Amino acid sequence: MKKLSVGLMLIFCTSCAKDHSVPPANLNFHTLEREGNSSLYAFYYGSDVDLLDLFNRGKRVGAASTMLKCALGEDKDFSITNRFRYSAYGLIDEDASNKARGRFNYVTSAFLSQTQDNGSTQDNLSVPELNDLLSRKKNIPCKVVITAFGYKPYYSNTMNIPAADLLREINKPQ
Repeated sequence: MKKLSVGLMLIFCTSCAKDHSVPPANLNFHTLEREGNSSLYAFYYGSDVDLLDLFNRGKRVGAASTMLKCALGEDKDFSITNRFRYSAYGLIDEDASNKARGRFNYVTSAFLSQTQDNGSTQDNLSVPELNDLLSRKKNIPCKVVITAFGYKPYYSNTMNIPAADLLREINKPQ
């Protein structure tokens, strides 16, 4: 009976989630680079929407998660319930070095990983795995996904990153 009550409460709460009423952001890719000798890659991009103040309450106020997600494989379902098998993902931060352009500029330090065992295991992809995965692709689709308590998930429009740019950084000597 307790499980039934909790289940009904979850269904009730998710059905009454408010719409954020913010149009999907248009993202524009600037550049990317490997961060030193690490397995992180910095993705630099701009937006026509202030992604860190989506709800006009202050930077990061009210948001549970602000992520950039990229599909490295063939799966293109960006819904929060889907876990990409091959992905690049990371938190969104302001890119102070590009503020002078008058747009909202961001950087995401992203891991390039493989998710296995129904989401319970994540491993960084090796250089040979990444070369095999990306060598036949022209673009890598990415979206900003923002979740907030009491709101439906927010999704930006798709930003396509040239696969050649990521391969260039992956294959740089360490």
